[in-house]
Amino acid sequence: MSRAAQVLISLLPLVSVVIVGILYFFYLLWEYRKAQMLIERGESAPPSRFNERMLLIGIVSLCVGAGLLIYFLLKEGISDALLGGIIPIAAGAGILIYYRIVGGSSGPDRE
Repeated sequence: MSRAAQVLISLLPLVSVVIVGILYFFYLLWEYRKAQMLIERGESAPPSRFNERMLLIGIVSLCVGAGLLIYFLLKEGISDALLGGIIPIAAGAGILIYYRIVGGSSGPDRE
């Protein structure tokens, strides 16, 4: 493989993360301005769905990590490659623990 192809392949994850970060920033900005306009009109802002988003992110991260862990375990055996699955599992578990501590299904916007 040529040197240029290796550089392009190594930059692909970085560029992807930057693009997703930019898109998420503008999504948050749009949601903020929408809530601000509703408040200026005298309407109430829609309730936050932060807890549900955290639950979704935690479950997806946990499942992706489990899939990667199983894949790397079958392909490489016990090796450092397992970190590719252990890290998302730990992140997902941490997010789910946070969701549980914050209140989850009994949060302020729930009945």
